[in-house]
Amino acid sequence: MKIAYVSCTNLPEPDIDEQPLVQRLIDAGHDASVAAWDDESVDWASYDAAIIRATWNYAQHLDAFRDWLRRVDALTTLINPLATLDWNLHKGYLRELEAAGVPITPSAFFDRGQQVDVGALCTDRQWAKIVIKPTVSAGSFGTRSFDLCRGELSAAQSFFNEMVAQRDMMIQPYIESVDTVGETALIVIDGTLTHAIEKRPRFDDQDEEVYLRESISDEMRTIAARVLEAANKDHLYARVDVFPGDDGSLMLSELELLEPSLFFPHFPEAVGVFVRGVERRLASVHS
Repeated sequence: MKIAYVSCTNLPEPDIDEQPLVQRLIDAGHDASVAAWDDESVDWASYDAAIIRATWNYAQHLDAFRDWLRRVDALTTLINPLATLDWNLHKGYLRELEAAGVPITPSAFFDRGQQVDVGALCTDRQWAKIVIKPTVSAGSFGTRSFDLCRGELSAAQSFFNEMVAQRDMMIQPYIESVDTVGETALIVIDGTLTHAIEKRPRFDDQDEEVYLRESISDEMRTIAARVLEAANKDHLYARVDVFPGDDGSLMLSELELLEPSLFFPHFPEAVGVFVRGVERRLASVHS
């Protein structure tokens, strides 16, 4: 099979998953190569599948990316599928999951151009430290934290005003446990929770610190299954990012079904699971 590992022309940061996955696909007998979604010279119809992986500049080119997804979906097999990618593009999906009973980070969502008094919002919700970020974002794009108790309200309001003029935005309380305990990325591939990664928070221009978690608790397995069941979206790969709330129970930070890092170098066994899942999907398409 001819398979595209879909990236972008200029990666904003290194993609640690590219080499392990492309090489394993080649070792399995496939004609696998990296292709950029924003490279107009690519003949997408020549591929049996396009695996969406490091399309990390899509947030800055959202309309073009959406158009590209629809065009390529008509030419080859998208992995994950188009409907799943579409749903996951905008973090408004968190509201759907919350309505389905999934515990999420408390969040306030705002449409582009909407005027909001950040101070009044945070006073009403008793948020002293906040995170402001776009509802369509890859990596740490457009994400900043502000401590209102340290006189950063004016800076927070200015940043929000600047960003919401251009795109939909969201405000969340800063979760202190992410600093102390950390956030956990639960990686699910082809229906199996293969590994978990401990993460530390990052904001604009910061590097991400990650570590392989030695064991996965029953609570983590339960919430991952609960989130994916509530989402009810077809997927080969998913990353369920969770953190402990004030009472210690796990809450959902994000469900990544579009282009999440899967941290293959930290757990190489997962690459084989991924490749076998690709092969099963393509076999069903071409049978």
